[in-house]
Amino acid sequence: MLNLKIEFEQMIQELKNQDDSEVYKLNVLTYESPVMFAGIDPANHHRQLYIDLGTEAWDDSQERAIPKWRGMSVKVEYFEKLFLLKEHYFLVIRQEDEQSPEIFDVVLQNLAEHLIAEKEDSLFSTVYKVLDRWRTFFQRGGFKRLSDEQQRGLFGELWFINEWLDKHPGQPPLIIEQWEGPTKGRIDFKGSRCGLEIKTVIDKLSKTIKISSENQLKLSEAVSSIYLYVCFLEQSRTHGMSLQELAGQVRAKLAERSERIALIYSDLMTDLGFREEEYGDTLFFVEKTEVYEAGEDFPRLLKEHLPKGISHVSYNIDLTHCTEYEKDPETIYQMFRVEG
Repeated sequence: MLNLKIEFEQMIQELKNQDDSEVYKLNVLTYESPVMFAGIDPANHHRQLYIDLGTEAWDDSQERAIPKWRGMSVKVEYFEKLFLLKEHYFLVIRQEDEQSPEIFDVVLQNLAEHLIAEKEDSLFSTVYKVLDRWRTFFQRGGFKRLSDEQQRGLFGELWFINEWLDKHPGQPPLIIEQWEGPTKGRIDFKGSRCGLEIKTVIDKLSKTIKISSENQLKLSEAVSSIYLYVCFLEQSRTHGMSLQELAGQVRAKLAERSERIALIYSDLMTDLGFREEEYGDTLFFVEKTEVYEAGEDFPRLLKEHLPKGISHVSYNIDLTHCTEYEKDPETIYQMFRVEG
């Protein structure tokens, strides 16, 4: 499996062991189209990615259109010979900033993975899409540590995904394509006319969940039924599972079934500003899960229930008064099958 971080670290170590450090260090990453090389500038150990464009260059408008940001350069360059390739053009992406080379590694890794997985799309469209997504990500502030509440919410969503994967071992993991939580969708998971909202409860003495707006439990033609999947969590430093461990489990299971879906999962986690290695300190233990159908008679506030001029209302629901709406959790796992 391609790992650019390791490639760059190995090349830097080889450069340190060489007497002559004036020669650029290049390693072949892929031999199939698109051919890619990893490079290291010996003067400053800046990372570089070379992407083969073939014997014809992009036109100027395409090169100008590629998203860029401070600390990175993107340029089309011609080489008479680069390894076995003669008279080829390459898109060369270079690190131009001394700071945060590990972030640059992550960007190039993600781009390389998309180029390998999305061979049916044009190279230009894939490069543009990936770099534009990263530009937007950095404009929003880049990686940020999730709040305690956000960590619990993500843990609940990943717990459901992990359970779904275990209960449907023979199915493609399309549950990830139904996951709208990271993109701030109204509902965390949206299937065929069915919505699923994940809630977590950390207070042992309470069965209260928070509804974020008057629209969250609204039924519509597109979402004719909504279910609440409630995880009752216990937070600990001694037992349970960390968010880092759970995210890693989901990633590994997805990679076994579909590289394409695993890449979508990686992008969604990045959209959240999530870095796996930062969340190994706190453990969560799932005491139990409960499912409720939030149908027409379920206690909820809707826009039409509010006085004129009132909006953006959040409220709590006490589930001790909702036992008549409780469902077998297996109902949800079956509703979100692939054919659903």
